[in-house]
Amino acid sequence: MPFSLSGQNSQVSWAYNWYQTSGSGFNPALEYVPMLWSDASDLTNSWATNAQASINAGSKHLLGFNEPDLCLAGAGSSCMQMSDAVKAWKQYMEPFAGKALLGSPAVTNGGSPMGLTWLSNFMGNCTGCHIDFINIHWYSNKWAGANYFKQQVQAAHEMSGGRPVWITEFGLDSSTAYTNAELQSFLEEVMDWMDAQPYVQRYAYFMDTTNMLMNSDGSGMSDTGAMYNSYPEVSAASSSSAFASASATAVLSSSSASSLTAVLSSSSASMAVPSASSSLSSSSSSAKSSTYTSSRTTSAPTSALTSVVISSKTSAMPSASSSPYSTKSVLSSSTTIVSKASSTTAASATGITILSAFFADKDITTAASTAFVQNGNLVINTYTLTSALGISDPWWGTTKTVSILYADASNNTYIFSQAEQSGTYTITASAIPASAATPVIAASHGSSVSIVGMVWGTMQIKTQSVWDRVYYQQATKWGFQVTTALFGIDGFWGHSKVGIVWYRDGTAAGKVKALVAREGGWVKF
Repeated sequence: MPFSLSGQNSQVSWAYNWYQTSGSGFNPALEYVPMLWSDASDLTNSWATNAQASINAGSKHLLGFNEPDLCLAGAGSSCMQMSDAVKAWKQYMEPFAGKALLGSPAVTNGGSPMGLTWLSNFMGNCTGCHIDFINIHWYSNKWAGANYFKQQVQAAHEMSGGRPVWITEFGLDSSTAYTNAELQSFLEEVMDWMDAQPYVQRYAYFMDTTNMLMNSDGSGMSDTGAMYNSYPEVSAASSSSAFASASATAVLSSSSASSLTAVLSSSSASMAVPSASSSLSSSSSSAKSSTYTSSRTTSAPTSALTSVVISSKTSAMPSASSSPYSTKSVLSSSTTIVSKASSTTAASATGITILSAFFADKDITTAASTAFVQNGNLVINTYTLTSALGISDPWWGTTKTVSILYADASNNTYIFSQAEQSGTYTITASAIPASAATPVIAASHGSSVSIVGMVWGTMQIKTQSVWDRVYYQQATKWGFQVTTALFGIDGFWGHSKVGIVWYRDGTAAGKVKALVAREGGWVKF
């Protein structure tokens, strides 16, 4: 693909094609990363030979299965049962532990039981398995855009116990039309952000083909491809190592660039895309039948990584001492309650204080302060919520969310929101994840309240335009409906959700109150 022409700069350094071999025409200056697409026999029969050959040729990484969490005809996903995925990993991927760094199965950003929930369950069940980095895909519309993208990447990092993250497919979907300018603006924002995250190791925009990163006839880069290939610009003087591809010549940027990055290989080298067999759904979508995805590498050093062995079936994390989290999530459904929670609850003076908490739409603040705060830390076992809280099931027949607004000793506020049956989480007062922090967004439209934080499903909402919309509703004293349209994103795809807006009347020192509704419910300040 969009290899730059001689004399131009490229940030591209690696490539993959959803397959085990690079095929003809592959640019030898790039690292080729093989993938075991599924456990189909036509793929597993050749995997050991092909993976070892790639390692011998310089490959330092291997990728696990492609979207095993998605079972939809024509979606181009491997659709694997959990037990089959665990068995295949142990049989085919695990033998390469220590020979190459192993990337987890690549999951979608779909809601439970797909996405990070599927991956968390896989890591919990794959006992003794080496997972060196997390591999995810992300697609959504321009309105969700960069904020949702960042939240998903952060969630993957936290769910995995702090492992590095690769985003091996991402892009805006076609559910909402967007212009080239809007796409480039999205890419510039997320690429700048990824390059600045120490845990984001590599990423690949979808994809290296005509009318995407290449122009309509495949003779060169599209405007988007040219931007992606060299963004951020580096001086020609710092570039080195010209190399040939099947369709053009590229120059890889030197490692002095803040993010050693890369876009992929020539689209003229048509790659065989695997096809699933047996009971698996179709193995590859027509959209992926071209060649490579377009891959860049951030500055996170591969050499600094160490293999992590998963030894606990109930947690995908190493331990609470090395990571503030222990697993990841699921959700719930709809009516309206307005709840007021006291901001004075029992907790360590130097630790975490729960300001407000809900199990689905039931106020559990007092019970949660007793059940979840241990020595100033939060310890939440989502497998025993009703018994630990001493309550009956508030929403029978649904997967419920526990959502907690809490503060540290400096009165900084944070949000925890996960689903029942998703794991045991330990958040230490000294290592609260930065992504859990609530944003500081000034009131607008003459609103008389100060919003502290918002949750929709399992997702904290930090988008300024959404806060502005809610401030407007408060200022006008109108009732409004709690829906995905309000929050601008599906906080847990495929599940009914609870929306929570925590706020204070007047000054930031006021009592914390909560506006709460099940999906589709109506609320009013």
